[in-house]
Amino acid sequence: MTWIELAPHHKTGLPISSPLMPAAGVFGYGECYRDLIDDEALGALVTNPVSLRPRTAARAPRIAVHGDTFVVHTGLPNPGLKRVLRHYSAAWARQPLPVIVHLIATTPAEVAESCTQISTTQGAAGIELGLDDGTSAESAANLIAAAHSTSELPLITRLPFEGVERLASAAIQAGTDALTLTAPPRAAIPLPTEAAEEIHCLSGRLYGRALFPLLLHRLHTWVPRLSVPVIACGGIATAEEVEACLAVGAAAVQIDALLWREPGIMGKYKLLKVQENL
Repeated sequence: MTWIELAPHHKTGLPISSPLMPAAGVFGYGECYRDLIDDEALGALVTNPVSLRPRTAARAPRIAVHGDTFVVHTGLPNPGLKRVLRHYSAAWARQPLPVIVHLIATTPAEVAESCTQISTTQGAAGIELGLDDGTSAESAANLIAAAHSTSELPLITRLPFEGVERLASAAIQAGTDALTLTAPPRAAIPLPTEAAEEIHCLSGRLYGRALFPLLLHRLHTWVPRLSVPVIACGGIATAEEVEACLAVGAAAVQIDALLWREPGIMGKYKLLKVQENL
């Protein structure tokens, strides 16, 4: 078995046996799709986004569809870190996969407190810190420093779609062990209305296969410039697209909203690799 190291500069590392993992927000806290996906197809499990304090859901509507793309605005609801750890940490410890907790980056103080709790929890193998779209390079460095000051777990930083140029170097200099490129971009889609002259739009995160060419361009541009492993995320929908991301230098890939419709993509990639080895 060939292992992929997501944190080669970290003292304990974060080795995974497959480049596939779910993106934050599509796999719950480890319980969703467990009966549909073979663990052997996954290299790691990334949890739903979690914050130090509970967050409520955004007001409806929360989804708008346009062709093969759709916008989701949830407000990142979650019961708060303490409750998530209490309910799921024992199951994480029994997982055959490393569990990466996706932490919503809020303030350095909250990040530090959260990382303290995560690092002392059984079953957590790493932290993915999700930066907001408006995060500055200085703020990113402060948030990553706060994570490092209270946790010895490997740290992955997920960059916003429009923030790669602004934040990638700052995140690496601050000591992140890997980067996820990227969070879904923000977009707006018109909502159906009874009155033709009225137009209301839903703004949120954009998902769909149309994102894949944009992702591949990001990877082609940035992977050669970066000194840490890169995890690709955005619109990946086929085993061939997984291979394309890996071919341009990504160490691993995250499958996002496609898992809601076709969780079997994980098994298709595993089958492709088996066939290649025959």
